[in-house]
Amino acid sequence: MANFNSCYLLLQLFLLLGGVEVARSCFHCFTTPAQRDQICHRPVSLHKMDPERCLQKLHAGFLPLNSISIAFSEIPYIKGYLKIFEKDVKSIDKSLSPPDWVHQFEITMAKYVQGVRDRVERHPPEQCRPPCGLQKAARTFTCNKCAEEDCNVPVACPLETLSVSELDQITIPCGASFPLPEDPKVSWKFAKNIRVADLSYFKHIKHGDQLFLLIKPVRMSHRGTYVCEVTDDDDDIILRKFHYLDVIQSDVRERAIMDIYFQRALVEKSPTQLKEEETTKQGPSTMDTILATLQNPIAYAVYAGIFLLAIILLARFLWYYALSVDWRKQHLQSPV
Repeated sequence: MANFNSCYLLLQLFLLLGGVEVARSCFHCFTTPAQRDQICHRPVSLHKMDPERCLQKLHAGFLPLNSISIAFSEIPYIKGYLKIFEKDVKSIDKSLSPPDWVHQFEITMAKYVQGVRDRVERHPPEQCRPPCGLQKAARTFTCNKCAEEDCNVPVACPLETLSVSELDQITIPCGASFPLPEDPKVSWKFAKNIRVADLSYFKHIKHGDQLFLLIKPVRMSHRGTYVCEVTDDDDDIILRKFHYLDVIQSDVRERAIMDIYFQRALVEKSPTQLKEEETTKQGPSTMDTILATLQNPIAYAVYAGIFLLAIILLARFLWYYALSVDWRKQHLQSPV
């Protein structure tokens, strides 16, 4: 076994230097040197294939996977399939002739490759969602490079501006275009009075799991740039968002005075209100009653009728009195 391992490693180096793309297939990406030794040791020890041919068969058999984009999260499952492949290779009937054994080896490898294809089709990588963020669910793996690839977007989002009037309230969000962890670790930092995205200017102000920052009420001292950093369970920063808060100054003294007057108006009562309350408690005075009666239109009509009736009665009295008196006799008796 030791001699085989030495020869196998030398063979891989020779093939690599000779131009055979051993390292550019999923076979090399998903296996370790020990696993590759185990797979090729079986046919070599049974004299079914030599090491060079075994490596070339494995390389060619895995090449179809180079054209597909594999979700990075599926790599552990795909590596798990390799154990099945190793087991199936060991179970090939050793009594078969070398051509038949090689043919069965190729069938077994094709089944494994198809199993990988089926797994990738059922669990495709998610689409990248701009404009920013480390989106691990959209991370892919390519076998032709044996490397993982993240979305072509930065972790830090473009700086946004929020405007708010002094003494109002505002909520600074820390949301993302892609799903965030259920229990995120969120760190908030602040750079006072400047609009900047350089982290060296910031000071830590808050840490927790809230994806927003509430400021109530807003003061002029809150003007500046806020940044939130979201960290996942692997302690990787998956999102960094900058917000510049522009606080619009207002006349604080004037608003304070208005508030004072408003509060006094709620507590104090005007002279008219006090007089009305006193009248309600004591009842109306005689003069108020007379004035109120005189201002009534119906009272005007009654008074006019009474006055007219008194005039008529007075006129009748004077008329009868005048008829009952002998004015001639009264004239004769008067002294000369």
